[in-house]
Amino acid sequence: MGKKILHVTTSRSEATNMKNRLNATMKARGIRREAYVTSVSQRYVQSLLRPGFKAEKRKNYAIAMRNK
Repeated sequence: MGKKILHVTTSRSEATNMKNRLNATMKARGIRREAYVTSVSQRYVQSLLRPGFKAEKRKNYAIAMRNK
């Protein structure tokens, strides 16, 4: 089973901030899931872009979800 990726960023700090906001919201609503930060490949990022657009050559981080 693959990862359930919600959002991709180029900054680990931006991904961590978004993860913390998502986790706080889900905890307040009583949802038993959590967000976590993981790295993703350049090929995956390129698959998300429209044809003709190039992905930046840098490390990419994704926010993914998992059950608690």
